[in-house]
Amino acid sequence: MTNTQRNSTVIGVVLVLLVGFGYYFTHKLKKQDEAIKGKNTTLKTEIAKLDKMLSQREQIEQDYEELKIMIAQQTKVLAQTDNPAITYNYLLQILKWMKRNINFDFSLSSKKAEEASWNEYILQGTSHFMDVANFIKELEYQRPVLTVEEVTINENQAEVSDSVIFSVVFKTHFTPDGIPMETVEEKDVPRYGSSFVSFRPRIYETPPDTDIDPALVRIDKALIVGITPTRVFLRDDRGIIHILSVGDRVAYGYLYSIDAKQEKIVFRLNQYGSTEDKTLFIQKIK
Repeated sequence: MTNTQRNSTVIGVVLVLLVGFGYYFTHKLKKQDEAIKGKNTTLKTEIAKLDKMLSQREQIEQDYEELKIMIAQQTKVLAQTDNPAITYNYLLQILKWMKRNINFDFSLSSKKAEEASWNEYILQGTSHFMDVANFIKELEYQRPVLTVEEVTINENQAEVSDSVIFSVVFKTHFTPDGIPMETVEEKDVPRYGSSFVSFRPRIYETPPDTDIDPALVRIDKALIVGITPTRVFLRDDRGIIHILSVGDRVAYGYLYSIDAKQEKIVFRLNQYGSTEDKTLFIQKIK
């Protein structure tokens, strides 16, 4: 083989290799280009979605705020979880809202259902009848779903006016999708107002003899000496100054509302067997 033939053969092989590598790299680059174009198309689609979401941001935020308001306004909510410590703290929170002190014994019932979404508790104690009635009402009407299963009330033989011995069986209901009990806020629950046990509902022509706590101010024998948006100052016939807030007890009832601008207060009383409102105005010195 001559040198010319040998060189031609080598050049031919080199050209074939160059064409082969060129085709391989071209094909590879084409695939990479197609992949990049596919990713770009996907990214463009995602960007378009994001642009649409951003254009609707105000509406989304408004819907979110409305949802929060709807949740906040729900009458009842389920607790996220429950145990005796959580429920005991909740009972103390209710008494704090009521501004009352009720001594009670508290225990988890042996009837607790296994693998159930509720716990059953027994509450026993001694207190003034109206405080017990309002406490049970708070249990039922506050936001957490808590069902009163049984209530027993007996007369207390102790020398305390309208004092009763009570027992309450109730269930607390919960779900993993519920809310933590420590985040529950107070709901306004109207309270009962009566100076005597509600087992005497009839209307009397003359008031029956009723033992009144001497520490409670008698409205018909008191004058307003000062008033603020949250408190009122009363002086009774003995010259004692009583400082009251809304919900505080007086003889035959409780303080219902304070109107500092009009300088008047309203008491809700039950002296004659039916509930009525009595308004007092501050006496101005002429």
